[in-house]
Amino acid sequence: MFSSLTFSLPEILSLLGLSQCIYVLVYMLLRSGSLMNAVIPSLYFGILGAAFFFDVAAGRWFEDGRGIESLQWLLWFSGVPLGVLLIVQILRVPLPPPPRYLLLLLFIPLTFLPKYFFGDESFMYVAGLVTGALSLLAVWLRRDLMNGLYRQARFGGERFWLALSLITLNVAFLAFTAVFMDEGIHSPEWVLVRSILGIAFVYIAGTSLFRIYPQALKKDEKYFGALTGADKDILNQIQKLFDIEKIYQDSSFGRAELARELDVGEAVLSRVINQSYGKTIPQLLNDYRVRDAQKLLRETDASIQTVFEESGFSSITTFNRVFKDVCGETPTTYREKRPI
Repeated sequence: MFSSLTFSLPEILSLLGLSQCIYVLVYMLLRSGSLMNAVIPSLYFGILGAAFFFDVAAGRWFEDGRGIESLQWLLWFSGVPLGVLLIVQILRVPLPPPPRYLLLLLFIPLTFLPKYFFGDESFMYVAGLVTGALSLLAVWLRRDLMNGLYRQARFGGERFWLALSLITLNVAFLAFTAVFMDEGIHSPEWVLVRSILGIAFVYIAGTSLFRIYPQALKKDEKYFGALTGADKDILNQIQKLFDIEKIYQDSSFGRAELARELDVGEAVLSRVINQSYGKTIPQLLNDYRVRDAQKLLRETDASIQTVFEESGFSSITTFNRVFKDVCGETPTTYREKRPI
């Protein structure tokens, strides 16, 4: 039975892409270190895996692929807004994308409307191109997130090139879609091209995410216990990194990077900091960053942009939000109150 099975090149590529997506999904779900960190990548690779699966199913279970073209289109074009969310998350690690970026997901159902109004599936591709371009525009509007990222010591270069690669692949996907709509290539060629782009996307994203995302959190039975001698050694190293080396001034430095720097598990690190400072790791990092920002605002006339960059914040939006949460007022208001 199985010896009689034969697969075309597009089907082989789709099966390869599906297996890659499953591999990435297993990794993200088991080793991401945080459920919030895993939601968007898992959703993206789940959708992309489904797109690969139905590309194979179209030619085997449906005559000429008819009947599921709309579903295939939905899965492939959903990858563009989801890919943009993934790009924004990579640029903002360890922070998730701002909630307003989730509005990009509304593009997915909205692109179905032209088909129902005009009764022609070709309008789906037109709508997909428009919504895809608008999704990528969101990255262009926040291109400031990439400024200086390449020069950051902690995974900055990896995040920069990963985001740039994913943007390029999304643009290429939309460009080949336009060529297909203009009848520059035929349907089989279009399926082959999008499979190759999809495999490239999942391979580049998967291998890079394995380095960027932290290891799995493991429950520690001593979580609520007193600090041991080993814990005190970890605390001393933490204080040195914060007070002397000022590692928090690197905006990409977070829980995963601190754990790797100290060569300890994230769960152990979180427990030591929680018991010693009564804070989470992000809270402790932000407290130090705000402290530096307060000093710059009091003692210098540096611009707000210089202040947030020197303090270790990734963007002025994050700086304003965190500063107000910690101090109860904006950086501008705080500076206005300094003695003349």
